[in-house]
Amino acid sequence: MTQLQMIKQHFDTGHSLSGYEAANLYRIASLPRRINDLEAQGMKIKRETKKDTTGRRYVRYTQLAA
Repeated sequence: MTQLQMIKQHFDTGHSLSGYEAANLYRIASLPRRINDLEAQGMKIKRETKKDTTGRRYVRYTQLAA
């Protein structure tokens, strides 16, 4: 299964995904690059900047309804 297929499957379950989660769950080192690839294929994805408990910022990606 490709990285794009893994991300699509993750989104199909209704979950969002962060870079940290992608690295730990799927061994995807560059989630933003894969998100750009999915958008190039026509998938609509929402980006949401968040802060963790230590104040570090990260981006959480969610697939938008088609």
